[in-house]
Amino acid sequence: MRSALFLFLLSLLSSRTHAQPYVPGQSYFGSNNYTEYVAGNMPVILSAPHGGLLSPAAIPDRNCSGCSTVNDFNTQELARALANALHEQTGCWPHLVINRLHRRKLDANRDLPEAADGNPVAGQAWADFHNFLGNAKNDVAFQFGKGFYVDIHGHGHSIQRLELGYLLYSDELRLPDDTLNTPVFTGYSSIKHLVESNPQSLTHADLLRGSQSLGELLADRGYPATPSQSDPAPDTGEDYFSGGYNTARYSSYNGGSIDGVQIECNRTGIRDSLTQVERFADSLAVTLLDYLGRHYFGGLETSFCESSDATQSGVAWMYDVSPNPFCRYFQIRHNDDSADWTAGVYNFYGDLVQFVPVTANIPVQIVPPPGGPVFVVLRRNGEIAAVKTVLSACR
Repeated sequence: MRSALFLFLLSLLSSRTHAQPYVPGQSYFGSNNYTEYVAGNMPVILSAPHGGLLSPAAIPDRNCSGCSTVNDFNTQELARALANALHEQTGCWPHLVINRLHRRKLDANRDLPEAADGNPVAGQAWADFHNFLGNAKNDVAFQFGKGFYVDIHGHGHSIQRLELGYLLYSDELRLPDDTLNTPVFTGYSSIKHLVESNPQSLTHADLLRGSQSLGELLADRGYPATPSQSDPAPDTGEDYFSGGYNTARYSSYNGGSIDGVQIECNRTGIRDSLTQVERFADSLAVTLLDYLGRHYFGGLETSFCESSDATQSGVAWMYDVSPNPFCRYFQIRHNDDSADWTAGVYNFYGDLVQFVPVTANIPVQIVPPPGGPVFVVLRRNGEIAAVKTVLSACR
């Protein structure tokens, strides 16, 4: 048990020791600068796993059976342009994670054996990529209670349309609405949480291909997409990507309140030039904000950047662990007087060194033992609300 806790805490350490605290809009890098994380403060997470350009000789080309090594042209550029467009339109930053390695070296949208093909340096880059994404997902869920994840890809299929992957195969998308609305198929979906909780009580089929679906909102802005109201599903024999490893791992398919989609972007009119990339990024940003307003946060007037506006089960609250790094002590505080909070402080080896109740609006001072970083596990009504790595600045 103790060793399992140690491994859990160690994985959190690797995801948080690059820089603390994260500053929205600022880039942070993993080992060898092969992974980049642009910190965010709004309930949107973006990733670009197949747009990297780095091809270091120190990492051999992947040669596993069935491995794809073809890059998605201009998807890193699209992800950056989309993040900038969201910032320009809201003043807030989405979380953005980019694999900077060429797909020959690392496929960050596969599980580790296929992703790195056994190379430990590529494996560390894979771990950095997913630690950053996991950290972003946890932060969005804590700060806002819900959010949306977009994994950005590019396809080379003949039909020039966006392919929105919700983890449903094309033959499943061709099923009648009543079938798609059954628990079996909502259970397969990457927007499972949204189906269970959306302000207009829209069905799964409505959200996949109705008038207010993401696909139809994009089509309304001149970017044909499937599934959508105007193109409900790929026809038999048509190529279609339904979503992959990242979408399954970071969406509500695996539980939680972060929904997600893999967007496979056609080349013509979207990725064929940087001018088109910028144009589409602006349209996609407007569409995502419209989508969030309709289905998640009740309108574009929502101030996504202000954590004091964040809610969990309808209750506004936020927390703080500071200073970080600390020298002699740090403080824990929160403003949630509707729940019971506790804090467990663990040393590097996973040993519990202090356990304290934390009363709303009353800072608790923690004097940890010397010897490196500690981990603070905050619980709200017994459930883990956040895990923070707190670094020592004393010498």
